[in-house]
Amino acid sequence: MADYVFPELPEIEKAYRAAYRALAALAPGTVTIEEETSFPEVLSQFPFLLDRADLATTAHLGPAVSWQASRQDDLWDLAVAGIDLDGDEHDFDGAVLGAEVTEGPGGRWHGSALDRAGLAYKRACGWDFAPGESGVWLLMLAPVGASGGEEGLWFFSGRLAGFVIVYDRDEDGAYESVGHIWTASAWQRRGIARRLLTEARSRFSITTVEEPYTEKGAAFLRACPE
Repeated sequence: MADYVFPELPEIEKAYRAAYRALAALAPGTVTIEEETSFPEVLSQFPFLLDRADLATTAHLGPAVSWQASRQDDLWDLAVAGIDLDGDEHDFDGAVLGAEVTEGPGGRWHGSALDRAGLAYKRACGWDFAPGESGVWLLMLAPVGASGGEEGLWFFSGRLAGFVIVYDRDEDGAYESVGHIWTASAWQRRGIARRLLTEARSRFSITTVEEPYTEKGAAFLRACPE
């Protein structure tokens, strides 16, 4: 068609471009500069940019998660939870984690909260691979909202502020190896990693914290002897 022209939608384009610039500031270098990008290209790159901006936010605050737990009448605080991805049914009292913790938009691991946290950890440390769907994950939950009644569990929403993953590397039924330790950057220096490592050592006969270590990781482990 010789007269083909992409439709002009000034108000929608203005809003998208403003959002594009704001999100690009959270994830610099991931998309083309807004001033040099046509409106159709802005629309095309927007889902990817939104994902990159969310991953950048995850690196700072941890991924969004939900859970059910007993009502908290006093001041809220960080809470330790856990999930066994090996199917060995280790018992974790307290929080009942929401499906999004282990399931992404397609109902699989990809895009889940733990997957997103693992990707943020991988990027922060410069590792080749992110943790996968295995091991026992000890989690630090940071509540930001809650609702419920006088009886029963309350529904909480918040962020996954950190994790420690424990493995049974020799498959003898004993979980003895810590494979990964991560705290979202905005939650660091609050004792989260230390508290999770202490929890791991209290639950399992930990003999090894696997290498390699980052510089900060090595310093942390020197400060947390067994």
